[in-house]
Amino acid sequence: MTDNRSRVAPSIPAARRTRLRSSAKSFARRHAPTDAPPLESLLAQWHANLAQNLLGAVLTTASVQDKLTPGSSILSIGSIGAERRGGSYGASKAALAAWNASLSSELGPRGITSNVISAGYIAGTNFFRGQMTDERHQALVQETHDKRPGTLDDITETAYFLASPGARHVTGQTIHVNGGAFTTR
Repeated sequence: MTDNRSRVAPSIPAARRTRLRSSAKSFARRHAPTDAPPLESLLAQWHANLAQNLLGAVLTTASVQDKLTPGSSILSIGSIGAERRGGSYGASKAALAAWNASLSSELGPRGITSNVISAGYIAGTNFFRGQMTDERHQALVQETHDKRPGTLDDITETAYFLASPGARHVTGQTIHVNGGAFTTR
C-alpha cells in the first residue's frame, strides 16, 4: 500500500474514488511512450508519477472538499522514497507532503485534519511488481530498527488512529511508518 491511496471522508462513494484514481492512472499510461526519445520518456515518467502520486490526491480532495464536515480526516499515503532515492517517484511523494501541509492550514479552521502516512517497505504488496529479490528484501529489513518488514496492518492501524477523535490535534503532519529506516526529530 505504498502507492498513493488518498482516503477522504467515508461518505464519498467508493465508485467515485475508484473513478478518480483510475483517471489519474489512465492519464499516466496514455502519456508514457515506451519508444520515445530520452527527454520525452523522462517527461512522460515525471508526468505519470505526478499524476498518480500527487494529482490523484489533489483532485480527489478538491472534488469532495465542500462535503467534508468538522471531524473529517484526509489521509494520503506517502513514501519513504520522498526522503531518499529521489527521482520522479520521490519528488511526487515529497510534493504530496508539501501539499498536505498547505491543505491542513486551509481546512484546519473547519475542524478537518489532513495528514500523510509515509510508508517504508511493506511486505506482501505488489509495489515492486514481482522484482523483489530475497537480497533486496533482507537489505530493506536490515535498514529498520525493529528488523522486520512493515505490514498492511501497520499502515491501517496508523490510519485508524489519525482518523480517530484522539488525533483531532494532529494535522499537517507526515507520519513515518517504516520501523525506523528513516527517522525524524
